[in-house]
Amino acid sequence: MLFDAAGTLFDLVPPIHDVIASTAARHGHPCAPARVERALDHVGGTLGWPDDESDSAGRTRAWTVFVRRIIDEVDLPAPDAALGEISEEAAATILEPANYQVFPDVAPLVQRLRAADIRMGIVSNFDDLLFDILDHTRLGTSFATILTSYRTGFSKPDPRIFHLAARAIGTDPAATHYVGDSVYSDMGGAHAAGLHGILIDRDDKHSTYSGERIVSLMDLRLDLDR
Repeated sequence: MLFDAAGTLFDLVPPIHDVIASTAARHGHPCAPARVERALDHVGGTLGWPDDESDSAGRTRAWTVFVRRIIDEVDLPAPDAALGEISEEAAATILEPANYQVFPDVAPLVQRLRAADIRMGIVSNFDDLLFDILDHTRLGTSFATILTSYRTGFSKPDPRIFHLAARAIGTDPAATHYVGDSVYSDMGGAHAAGLHGILIDRDDKHSTYSGERIVSLMDLRLDLDR
């Protein structure tokens, strides 16, 4: 069984839009988190999320630019210097591994999979920051195979990264399950690669999704106890 990483196994706490809103408020420029969330969805969906970077300096630059685009979308009434400081501070918070927490349903599921001797792996659009987060959350030891877009050169929904992961855990794509929270990159890529895609929809945002959908990892209907 293969899993996405952020949004599936762990997440930033508080979420990105709250980080940006609270940072702006600390600098004396409050804005509604809901407005920031809408801007985040729009910027990420149209201009794209930050590219993979080879080092922490590159990640900081990329995420500072990304946050600034979100703030500009919100049209926060603040001097340019203040907007720059907000962007840099929010980016630093987002990139701090200690600010990520594992979802509570992950540990019991991992125990079930281990008991059933089911091989597990991670397939994620991430650079090497992922490994720092996995170290901090102690998730890394649960997954023998961890493939990222940065290290493989393939980004989801490209089927090739899914094929590489299935091969790494020694399973045929048709016999491999993939759990992720994105309809486009996770489910689109998994299905294109011939895997069985399962959408984890913790916040019930995709109620009209026609494929298999769960709201908790403990809802997985697999023959794990044989």
